[in-house]
Amino acid sequence: MAVYLRESQTMIRNLFLSLMTLLALLGCSAPKTNIVRPQTGSKSGMYNPASTKLHPSYTVYHNSDNSSLLMVKVFPVELLYSDANADRNLIARLRINFQMTDITDPSFAVLADSGTYDYVIRKDNADKRFITQIPLKALMDKVYELRINAVDRTRNDENITFEMVDKTSRFSLPNYLVTDFSQNLPYFEPFVTGDAPFRIEHRIDTFSRVFVSYYGQESPLPRPSFSLTREREFMKTPDSLWTLNYQKSTPYGLGYEGIFHFRFDTTLREGLTVLNFGPDFPRIRQPRQMIEPLAYLTSSVEYDEIKKADNPKLAVDNFWLGLTENNLDRARELIRVYYNRVYFANYYFTTFKPGWKTDRGMIYVIYGPPQAVARTPGAEQWIYYKNSFANTLTFTFEYKSSPYTEANFILQRSESYDGYWRQAIDTWRKGSVFMLE
Repeated sequence: MAVYLRESQTMIRNLFLSLMTLLALLGCSAPKTNIVRPQTGSKSGMYNPASTKLHPSYTVYHNSDNSSLLMVKVFPVELLYSDANADRNLIARLRINFQMTDITDPSFAVLADSGTYDYVIRKDNADKRFITQIPLKALMDKVYELRINAVDRTRNDENITFEMVDKTSRFSLPNYLVTDFSQNLPYFEPFVTGDAPFRIEHRIDTFSRVFVSYYGQESPLPRPSFSLTREREFMKTPDSLWTLNYQKSTPYGLGYEGIFHFRFDTTLREGLTVLNFGPDFPRIRQPRQMIEPLAYLTSSVEYDEIKKADNPKLAVDNFWLGLTENNLDRARELIRVYYNRVYFANYYFTTFKPGWKTDRGMIYVIYGPPQAVARTPGAEQWIYYKNSFANTLTFTFEYKSSPYTEANFILQRSESYDGYWRQAIDTWRKGSVFMLE
């Protein structure tokens, strides 16, 4: 039976952890280790799910001071199978190529590791997911940027992703490996589905206690792109605290929706953050879930009225119908596009906040997927093009170290964005989807 964290005056005991046997590499070739120069540049369609049929997931686990493991998850159903081989079996050919750049000093970025792994997946043996692990030469006290390119070699389709690998602490998030209790598979997202039980592994196994801070308050919205005011402090004081025995056998579950931050050393802020944002997350399915993202499009008075409505569904419907002068088809299209953007913002950008509440998520929801993404050491630029704009519109997000996430990218705000922001909001308010194309 899983142990669930809930409000209680009784000490919760016998928490977690069995040592996971990691999945063996399936059909892996020897890595190609030709060293190349670190790459920067732009990539179109990186956050546009329609730009590729391949949508892999990645997570990094620091298994020692001198190495880390890149965990890879691919859905075989997204691969193209061919029988153009000697045995006439339907097979897919997957290639994972990575380049890891040391950006501890962003002004002097150097290539630290690279490699190429090839996999052959037979359709008659394929599971719902294909999971493998790739070793990385990652040293303590270093910060790396990992560029990963997954290629369906049969279709010649690729997906490029970037991950931050921060090894400046032995207690930060990547030093933990979260695994699903029922199937013993690694988690690739920072959230669990409702109260689903899971286990946690830490490469240092000498601890006898773990400390858990629970935050149930609503995370603040990001400031608009033009606002220079200071953002409200979040996660300053936990709502509840637990001290638990640390063991390696008991599965663990989250009894509440909210943010759970696990630490072995309370003198440090770094730890494992696990999110429970409800059974539907990252999707938006309930009327009350549809209200929150309307904060970007409404005044504070409008938003409060919708939020306090006795019938949330009717309030949401009336809002969108009001923008389209009761044109049902146009309202449906607005709803489809807007909440698809919210979903994909959750999918791509969730940190210790729902993805749509992060800086990148805010821009994604309002402006849509960027037409190009440029990476420089420790930063990401989103580039939009529009004929009516005199110049290219570019948003720059800088990586900032955080004790709660490895994906904390903060927007460089500027008052010069004021006109663009208001134009975007005004377009939505006039009943049209805002797209920079």
